[in-house]
Parts: sequence; C-alpha cells; structure tokens
Amino acid sequence: MDDNFTFLLVDDHALFRAGLVVLLQKMSGDALVLEVGTAAAALQVAGDHPEIDLVLLDYTLPDSNGVEVLRALKAARPELPVILLSAHIDSGLIQLALKEHASGFIPKTSTPDVMLSAVQLVLNGGIYIPLEAMGAPATAVPAMAFQTSSGGRIQLTQRQMDVLQQMKNGLSNKEIARQLNMSPSTVKVHVAAILRELAASSRTQAVFLAKDRGLLD
Repeated sequence: MDDNFTFLLVDDHALFRAGLVVLLQKMSGDALVLEVGTAAAALQVAGDHPEIDLVLLDYTLPDSNGVEVLRALKAARPELPVILLSAHIDSGLIQLALKEHASGFIPKTSTPDVMLSAVQLVLNGGIYIPLEAMGAPATAVPAMAFQTSSGGRIQLTQRQMDVLQQMKNGLSNKEIARQLNMSPSTVKVHVAAILRELAASSRTQAVFLAKDRGLLD
C-alpha cells in the first residue's frame, strides 16, 4: 500500500496496542499510529487531528464503552471510518455498532492477516463483519466491489448479496434465515450492513437503491 495513513488506536492495553501498531505499519511503513488508552483521550486526539483516516476502537474502556465513543466520534465527523474491536463476538453488539455507523467489527482473536484484510477493506470504503459471527471460521472476508454512477464503490460480501436478493423477494428476516440456513440474528447483522453500505433508511429503500445501482436485476 503506497498511501500514508494516519490511524487512531484506542485501547487501554499497551501490549495489544504495540502489536497492532507493528501490524498497521506493515501495511505502510510511513503509517502514523496515534495511541490512547481512554475514551476522553480518544475524543481529544480525534478533535486535534483532522487528518486521521481510520479509528480502531476497543469496546471496553476504563471510562466508557466503545459504542458511546463511536457515537461521539461520528457526531463530530460523520465521514470518519471507525472499526470497533472486542475480545468477544456478540451479534447484538455487531448489529448495534453497524446501526451507529461503524465501518466494521474486528474480534481481538483475529489473525494478523484477517485484521489487515479488514482494515484494508474499510479503507477502501467497505464494511467488515467477522465470519465468526456468521458461523464460519476466521478468514479474510471476500467482498464484491461495485462501481456506482458517481464513482464511489459499494462493497458487499457474497453472503450479503444473498441476503439482499432475498430482501428483493420480499422475505422477512426469519424467512431469509430459513432460506439461507443461518440464524435470524445473523440475518439482522447482514441487513444492517447492507443498509449502512447503501446509505438506506429502510429495507425497501435498500432494494430500490441496489436496483438503481445495478446490484440487482
């Protein structure tokens, strides 16, 4: 990767931060990683550094939780990509993070390759959801990139495209779950990601926009 990125890493465990700094700098030797250990420091640094390209935000912080910090960051800079980090995989938390406009959710147990793939996907404008949350082993998420008429890119995983197709067919989450052999909670995560990626406020609007942009027939 040739671009020089600035990251904000928010985690109260110095050892984890150190490892992630090394990993991020593998993407680009010139990457700048700003490190903080509290929510208050995160908001201060984010306000002081408008050049930040991506925030990696731990859910468990000593003075707050990641979702609250996510809300504050997005209120100040709606366009800033924020990835939530967590030691635990929780489909409810993933769904909430996506609803609050997170650009992804990375389990701390992910392999280095998965973490790098997730960060790269988000930097490219996509949304990362861990395959573990979908009942599959941890591997890099395959994403399909679609060029919009305005020149932007929409990136959805193949499974998200499967869900989107069933949404077009008018199926409910429970019906989609039965059709695609997945849990209703996983379907909810996919639907939230689809709405977020298409900037849609409803399922009907998401299907309309997907058709308009050539993602669906």
